Amino acid sequence: MFLLFSLWNQLKRKFLRRPLRLACSLAAAAALLLPGLQADAAALYGGDAPGKSSAQRQETDGGAASFLNDGKAAPVTLRRVYLCGEETQPLGQLPPEEVHRMLLEQPRLTATVEGAAVVLTEQINDLSDNCRRSATFGVDSGGSLTLFEGPPKEEKVMKTFYQLDLQHMESALPKEELQRLISGIRVQDKDEFNSVLSSFGDYAVGASRGTMQHTY
Repeated sequence: MFLLFSLWNQLKRKFLRRPLRLACSLAAAAALLLPGLQADAAALYGGDAPGKSSAQRQETDGGAASFLNDGKAAPVTLRRVYLCGEETQPLGQLPPEEVHRMLLEQPRLTATVEGAAVVLTEQINDLSDNCRRSATFGVDSGGSLTLFEGPPKEEKVMKTFYQLDLQHMESALPKEELQRLISGIRVQDKDEFNSVLSSFGDYAVGASRGTMQHTY
């Protein structure tokens, strides 16, 4: 009888340990998966966990999370922002599910709400087609390196970069090079664009140079 009782106790302890080991295994798996799930939730809600209210998420992502959760269609626009130039393309009235699918398929897109519309923005490290056709570097009337649409003399400013030390340039550069900039240097691709910014960055006024932002 004692032998049977001892055997029963051993079997009981063996089976009782199995659920415990299973629970421990599940707890360990949950501990490993939880950071990944939190990261996925943060990515979906613009860095905020799902526990935040819609109002809180709206403050951080321009209302995009609220739109994705509301279930109502809205006008959507695709905005492409280039090193030089910007293009917009209306995509029509889209439901949140379609916008969410686009965000997942194209990670470079960011969503914001502007008024009653949703804007999907993509930053592109290149020149727009319009810039390729007409972008010209020159010097504006204030002595700043400027990107013009067409010749500088037409004064169609697209973007102003940094103040130039013209006196230093006159003494350091060949006259032809300085005249070339004043007349206008056409750029048709990203490499030419970056080359001009880099070359004349050496002649930026000290105060401006400390704060100027390169776009390459």
